Amino acid sequence: MQPTPESTVEADATLTFKGINIPPRPALLMALQREMRKDDPDFRKIGQLLRRDAGMAGSLLKSANSAFYGTQRHVETIEDAITLVGMEQFSALMTGLITRKVLASGAMMMARFWDVSEKRSIGMGHIARQTRLFGSELAFSFGLFCDIGIPLLKAHYPAYLQTLQLANHGSERFTQIEDEHHGVNHTAAGAFLAETWGIADHAVQAIALHHTLSALHDGHVPQTVRRLIAANLLVDRAIQEFRSEAGYSSDHDYSEWNVACAPAIVTMGITPLQAENLCAELKQRFANPLPN
Repeated sequence: MQPTPESTVEADATLTFKGINIPPRPALLMALQREMRKDDPDFRKIGQLLRRDAGMAGSLLKSANSAFYGTQRHVETIEDAITLVGMEQFSALMTGLITRKVLASGAMMMARFWDVSEKRSIGMGHIARQTRLFGSELAFSFGLFCDIGIPLLKAHYPAYLQTLQLANHGSERFTQIEDEHHGVNHTAAGAFLAETWGIADHAVQAIALHHTLSALHDGHVPQTVRRLIAANLLVDRAIQEFRSEAGYSSDHDYSEWNVACAPAIVTMGITPLQAENLCAELKQRFANPLPN
């Protein structure tokens, strides 16, 4: 009998952050990260790791063959997927699939959150390809883990959904409201999980600061981190507009883009017209999501 993915390497131990249990990094993700981050990753070894989880391998091939990736021929093997999609995009795709499988269940299941998380990842990846401000894998990882602290807090605090509703209808005090009610906020918890799971340092910093709009003006914050934060403001605007146009009721009455669009545009090095065009492109991308 072949070993399960979890037995390929020892999984990270469960940690706590301010009393909140942080799910350990899945062993499969750890093994894939180790191989994919080598100077010369072995495609066959990556394929062997994934084929030990038939469901994960199937999800990968289904995603790689979707219109979203626009591959020129049918992808039949994991090695084909890596070749056709590219290692950076493949790494981002696998991280997303594993993360959703591990976290999108039980007390952390929040349908709207995971829908927005998927769109944020797609949107950040699109901006990365269109602007070359940061790498696609970094963009996708940030988009995926940006608000991951929200389901973490929801799973730990029975009253967190009421706090979230209050924060969404508040203002720039979003994280302050969380701190006042629970002594912790989703940006700090999310950054801790992302760091624990081996996500790139710039993405971790951007997760921690993505509601700190003053970071856009702070020269001590790395440029890549500021660019991620700025791009996320535009992506978040596009998500809100897309959901509104699709008939979903809004749970926001405050837009960070409206407050910080000027410094965000400067940080990204684009014009207001380019920002509008990107927003329109993003909404078109959201209409063609990745398959589940």
